[in-house]
Amino acid sequence: MSMRSEVHAGAAALSRPEQVETVEMELALDMHEPSAENFEACVRGAAEVVGGEILFDVPSDGSVEDASRIAAIRVPGATESRIVFAVLDEDEREIRVADREEVGERFHGFAEAYVGVLKRIRDDLVEDDETPATLAS
Repeated sequence: MSMRSEVHAGAAALSRPEQVETVEMELALDMHEPSAENFEACVRGAAEVVGGEILFDVPSDGSVEDASRIAAIRVPGATESRIVFAVLDEDEREIRVADREEVGERFHGFAEAYVGVLKRIRDDLVEDDETPATLAS
């Protein structure tokens, strides 16, 4: 199977919004020259281009094929945000976007939990900002 066929087959398995967000992230990542030293900076820059935010960047534990580092990015969507994963290959020369199936439920679950924590922190900050000064003392 050619690379083009693999990409097309993988994209066909994704829903339309996931396809768009994945392609946007891939294009944003292509603007950077990756290395182990600047992987997080590349991913952070790509996330900013698509209006997303990096959730985490961790060394690979061997559970993902041809991966030295894995980063999770929260990308806003039309109706809800999506989590996209960027993977630095073992040679530390290329970054690819990996789907949920490739990274597995453990990384995806960790990313979802992290998003939940961020939402709670942000909600608490908003509530604190809305608290009248007399009640905050």
